[in-house]
Amino acid sequence: MKTEQAETASIPELLALIVGAEQSQGTEPDNAERSALAAEVLCYFANRTGQTRNGDPVDTIMVDLVTDLLHLCGSMDIDFNGVLAVAAMHHGDECGS
Repeated sequence: MKTEQAETASIPELLALIVGAEQSQGTEPDNAERSALAAEVLCYFANRTGQTRNGDPVDTIMVDLVTDLLHLCGSMDIDFNGVLAVAAMHHGDECGS
């Protein structure tokens, strides 16, 4: 985990990820595109919650989003740990590890 980098990451860095990603035409997205999509969602969330104005670091925004996802899973009776385990497996496959 790159927690030191995440603590200093900012909204402008997320925007740079979005702008810098080239979209595949009709093919499976690569990890840069996946990161850009996640950055886009995180920017939207930060804007909706006011964290963009507050200047919160990216890791704080991520924690808040994941917390809200936990609340959503609870309200929909979805096993968050199961979702997280499958997501980790997909991440490993996509990163080749």
